[in-house]
Amino acid sequence: MRAPRLAGKWLVTAHRAGHGNYVGEVVITAGAAEDEFTTRIKLQPVGGGTAIERTGRVLVYAGYSWRGRSTGTAPNSAPGELPSELYETMWISPDEPVATGRWFWGGYDEFGFDVKLQRASGTPMLTAVDKPSLMAGTQTQRIRILGDSLPAQIAPSDLAFGSGVTVRRIVSRTAQEVVAELDVAAAAILGRRDITLGSAILPNAIAIYDKVDYIKVIPETGVSRLGGASQHPKGYQQFEVMAFNRGIDNKVSTADDIEIGPVKVTWTVEEFPERFDDDDKRFVGTLDSNGLFTPAPDGPNPERKQSTNNYGNVWVVATAENEKDRYGKPLVGKAYLVVVPPLFIIWDREMAP
Repeated sequence: MRAPRLAGKWLVTAHRAGHGNYVGEVVITAGAAEDEFTTRIKLQPVGGGTAIERTGRVLVYAGYSWRGRSTGTAPNSAPGELPSELYETMWISPDEPVATGRWFWGGYDEFGFDVKLQRASGTPMLTAVDKPSLMAGTQTQRIRILGDSLPAQIAPSDLAFGSGVTVRRIVSRTAQEVVAELDVAAAAILGRRDITLGSAILPNAIAIYDKVDYIKVIPETGVSRLGGASQHPKGYQQFEVMAFNRGIDNKVSTADDIEIGPVKVTWTVEEFPERFDDDDKRFVGTLDSNGLFTPAPDGPNPERKQSTNNYGNVWVVATAENEKDRYGKPLVGKAYLVVVPPLFIIWDREMAP
């Protein structure tokens, strides 16, 4: 099967657990063979921060299977931070305007970006927004809408968020960004909304909500691997928190619940009780203020009474001090974390040819 004609400019949207959303572009250039390509990548954190710039090489198998590597400057060697090299695996849609997949790294490929590419069309396109939600009854909310080839002139009436949301004024605009001020009516219908700018549409781009009803730790079940004391690497686990609204049925944890976005939390580790003298949380590892769990070293631990090693089960707990339940207590979310030995194979006998 002939490799797709990928050369050109593609718009990128990406999510990195614990770090938020990114936008940018990938410029793809054809290589020597029809299935080989080179890339120039630029990503910018939606919430602000230093841009990421990388170059890469890609092979496309069977016309749709993207396998690549990119390299760039590694700012530091801290766990979870971008390394000098990362891997790319994506699927290209049959009609070629979209590719989705993951760019990843780590001893167990546990870190990465969930990525979507859209071919730049030269016509106005919307790709992302800097706020995942707006609260009903708020005024003069400022919002950034990101895209490509946006019009030179934009009036408030050109931008729409659905009923109950009024565009007060356009603060500024460039070919890649529109900043607008919005009023959200107290009676605005709750739920997700499309954003439209002329013929350009960003589906389900923003949520309207009246309060945060609960928070959820993601992933709800995680795995971390001991390591570092031997030749086996540590396997980290990055957690993040998402807030939710109960939705129009007025019940929590049902299909119509509205994802609001991340909230600020305090992270702690609690014992997952399996027996009365559990001591797992003292030995399995540590959790930082950004939700990154770092496992303890592998190997025997003479300080531990109930086990010869540091593996175990714990709760990872997020407490949102600024979001309260109906009793005035902080909202809390939990995830179950299993800390296990390194991934390895023991050859206890000679294998047949």
